[in-house]
Amino acid sequence: MESPAYLSGLRYMVPEIVVLGTAVVSLFIHLFAGRRGPRLAGAAALAGLAAGALMAAAAPTSPGSIFAGGLVVDRFALFLKAVVLLAGGLSILVSFRFFNVERHEPGEIYSLFLLSLVGMMAAVSSADLISTYVAFELFAIVSYVLAGISKHDKRSPEAGVKYFFLGTLSSGIMLLGMALVFGLTGETHYAAVGRLLPSADGHVALTGMILFFAGLFFKASLVPFHMWAPDVYEGAPTPVVIFLSTAPKAAVFAILIRLITSVFPEYEADWKSIFQVIALASMFWGNIAALLQRNVKRLLAYSSIAHAGYLAIGLAAWGDGARTAILFYLVFYAVMNAAAFGMVLLLRHGEGFGEEIDDLRGLARRSPLTGASVIVILLSLTGIPPTAGFIGKYLLFMAAVDKGLYALAVAGALNSVISLVYYFRIGRAVFLDEPEALATAEAAGGGAGVVLWFAAAAVLAFGVLPSLLLDAAAAAVLIP
Repeated sequence: MESPAYLSGLRYMVPEIVVLGTAVVSLFIHLFAGRRGPRLAGAAALAGLAAGALMAAAAPTSPGSIFAGGLVVDRFALFLKAVVLLAGGLSILVSFRFFNVERHEPGEIYSLFLLSLVGMMAAVSSADLISTYVAFELFAIVSYVLAGISKHDKRSPEAGVKYFFLGTLSSGIMLLGMALVFGLTGETHYAAVGRLLPSADGHVALTGMILFFAGLFFKASLVPFHMWAPDVYEGAPTPVVIFLSTAPKAAVFAILIRLITSVFPEYEADWKSIFQVIALASMFWGNIAALLQRNVKRLLAYSSIAHAGYLAIGLAAWGDGARTAILFYLVFYAVMNAAAFGMVLLLRHGEGFGEEIDDLRGLARRSPLTGASVIVILLSLTGIPPTAGFIGKYLLFMAAVDKGLYALAVAGALNSVISLVYYFRIGRAVFLDEPEALATAEAAGGGAGVVLWFAAAAVLAFGVLPSLLLDAAAAAVLIP
């Protein structure tokens, strides 16, 4: 590759360069700014994310692939970059509240957030097997460290170890699938693989596709690769959980969309059948298991499995409507899930945070605005109008109906009804139950409160006026 061509490609990667540079600056601030170093490092990281988002909004799209075909910067990639940056920013905002109470702030966590985001931003632009794997491993390896970063909670190292071993296994499975695809075609670029794969051995190609998808399903916590999520979400620090439950899902679904569009279009009947089964299993398993939970983080872990199943409906019903629906849903899933996990930080219980549903008792009486915001988020997660969650589910279910997948659409609606049961338990605790004696109310403001209020306002605004986001999502769809 000639040097001028390489340098010209850098102008399309300005958002990644900004975020990566901020990660380095944040780490140095943490190391050399004294006692205030960790908080200043967090502020620098938040400013870097805002700058990266502005750069993504203003970044040009590449006329084709760059860096020898490894990456492509199109509207689809820029849209997903904005989603993962949004998820990262919400996680950092919540971190400030979390570490104020924990009284131990590992300043390196902010650099790790940013490094993981760089991997995700590269992943959504990847158009080559090698660049996809490198980007995937960049954000995956950092995620393992983040899950086990808390030294003061014995659950965190346990979560990190579990996540590492299962994640490494899933990465190996995905790499095996990539190797089979490469062995059949001798190519790594998506477009070249897509041209040659139809003439290769169909059984081997299908095996490679399934193994490739399996590694990605793990990161998206889709059944049957979901087993890590409840334990990791319960054990990891809450800001890390917000990050792990939102940003990687956006990156994984971006990779899946590029694969089914460019690499495996000839196997559409096969991967649609796979996504139908995965969607059904994830929705039912996630929602039914959530009914049995009393710990809010475990409950929301199973809820996130179910929401990954809803997103899989869009892949099973792939078409014009599904393309837009998935992008719309990914935005508000990030916002809704960040706010939902942020509920854990609203009330303190003893020396820490209350993670049980009972710890949220009487929250609305102590802080009516916060209580109302919680209800709005729960309604949106359930899919009840006039929230953005309702619009997102409606678009996904209608995409299934348009493709004749009536059973899948009915199953999605039924699972939304099931989810109402456990979300109602949280709402009842917030509005109807007497306050817990040991719990103390969150003061107005604070990172968790800001995220919750912002999320509630956003899901209502875009639930009433969905076209404000739908137009941007429709413009960013990846056309075959």
